[in-house]
Amino acid sequence: MLAVAGWLLAGCSTISSMNPVNWWHRQEGGKIAEDRPPPPNADQPYPNMSTVPAKPPPPDAEAMKKLTDSLVADRTNAQHAAEAAPMADPSSPTASPSLFGVGTAPPPPPPGVNPPAKAASPPPKPGSLGEPVASASMPAVNAPVTPPSPAPRKPVQSTPLEAPPSQTAAAPTAAAPTAPGPATPPAAPIATVPETPAPTLPVAPPPRPAAAGPAPAAAVVPAPMPAPAGGTSATIVFVERTSNLSPPAADEVKAFAAKRGKGTISVTGYGDSGSSDPDAQSAALNLGLSRAQSIVDVLKAAGVPGTAIRVSAEASGRGASLQLLQ
Repeated sequence: MLAVAGWLLAGCSTISSMNPVNWWHRQEGGKIAEDRPPPPNADQPYPNMSTVPAKPPPPDAEAMKKLTDSLVADRTNAQHAAEAAPMADPSSPTASPSLFGVGTAPPPPPPGVNPPAKAASPPPKPGSLGEPVASASMPAVNAPVTPPSPAPRKPVQSTPLEAPPSQTAAAPTAAAPTAPGPATPPAAPIATVPETPAPTLPVAPPPRPAAAGPAPAAAVVPAPMPAPAGGTSATIVFVERTSNLSPPAADEVKAFAAKRGKGTISVTGYGDSGSSDPDAQSAALNLGLSRAQSIVDVLKAAGVPGTAIRVSAEASGRGASLQLLQ
């Protein structure tokens, strides 16, 4: 019984040693099961967030000025050095001889200059490098090739062309007889179409039927706008998004009213619109009308009658404009 119990205990210890977790603990020296060390400075008091560090001292103005002057001087010296010794063009063979070695093609000559003629080199000797030599079994590569003899050609026989019908009819009867050929069928006559006279157009429009009722009234054509009087115009400046006239702008409107004479003044207000959105366009038109109305009030106060003022508004643009019309 003791022997069996010992054998069972030995088997249990062997199974425990084969456990991968126990094996990893043994490889780590048993430290994997220990508690983690505390974080650094965990024993220090919690920092006070209300404290503010001291303000750093301002930089030395004299040292900053010297550093700036030295950087400016370095840049100026570099510019002068680049102007005195400009960088050579790398595409020129004289400036970059290492880029144009043996086996590269020289650059083309400038237009209008003939390239120099090359000296004639002596023909290579047979057997030298680059010149193939004929052998008993194979001729030389550069041996003259004998062109094949051309095949015999038959004489070209020309076929006479047929003369036009007019020339055939006008030819004399004593001409040399020709070989009989196929008969040419006579041309079909061209049918002529009689011309149809153009229909006569009525002078006046047809009468309006009674079932259609009375004719509509003619559209009222508005009178054309009078032409500008010598290009007299003025631009009135408004504060952005407002329609109130400032005192200098009101004085400018009054001065323009004094130049009217018997002409008409066209007032156009602009709405400072920067978008194509329908709501933004509508708001801009309202602002332009408000600005034009402010100018109309000043013009009426200056003695300009309402019949001599024309008002319009646009969504795009800034301020307002005045135009003197004939």
